[in-house]
Amino acid sequence: MTRKAFFGQPAEEDEADDSEPPAHPLAVLWRKFNFWSLLAITIFVVFTVVLVNALTRMWTPQNMRDIAGYSDNGSARDLPAILSNANGQEISFTEAEINRFLRETCRIRQTGIFSIIAHGHGIGVRIHDGYAELVIDRMIGANIHQTTSVNLTFYQETEHGRPVLKVDFRGGEPLTGDVQRGGSIGTFGIPSRHVSMLGPALRTLLDCYPKMVKTIEEQGYCPYFTKGQNGNESRVRLVPYRPS
Repeated sequence: MTRKAFFGQPAEEDEADDSEPPAHPLAVLWRKFNFWSLLAITIFVVFTVVLVNALTRMWTPQNMRDIAGYSDNGSARDLPAILSNANGQEISFTEAEINRFLRETCRIRQTGIFSIIAHGHGIGVRIHDGYAELVIDRMIGANIHQTTSVNLTFYQETEHGRPVLKVDFRGGEPLTGDVQRGGSIGTFGIPSRHVSMLGPALRTLLDCYPKMVKTIEEQGYCPYFTKGQNGNESRVRLVPYRPS
């Protein structure tokens, strides 16, 4: 055997040095990922987190105990008589007075396909600055509470020389820059355009109090809501229309 054959050629040694061990399967798989794959995974994770958060908040009921008069033992005043005896003068009611009156005079009933598993538990009014929040409390099954609310902003317009009371389903801080808050499912805020479907339900509630509605319409009353501060109670002022 010659020395040349024993030690090999330089070119053969270079080829041996350039060879690489086989790649691990996980490394091969990782290389197949690209920007779009990572972007799709990121979008999916973000969407899942947002969806879980939304569903959790939808099934987290509002705290009804902070609505004055909703669950206390105080007796209700005769609001229709007080309103009628005001003779068109400005009058006000506190949040507690409104909710005690609703508690003793209003019974809500669940209708539709959910009536099999759900039933109405109560209805309350929470007063904010400039608007009122009507909250419906339901029981699903034996002990699961679920709340739905709609924000109500009232204003007056003059038509044919007479005041007309109108309502918008909005109130509070906007959900985004241009999307008005219309209410909530649980503690999850929903846009105003999505709660307008509750208009018939609100009309049904008003139909339970025809005497009060008639007095408000005849006297041209417009509600103004003020949230209580510094020990003062939240209240609504009914201000009669005064032509300019």
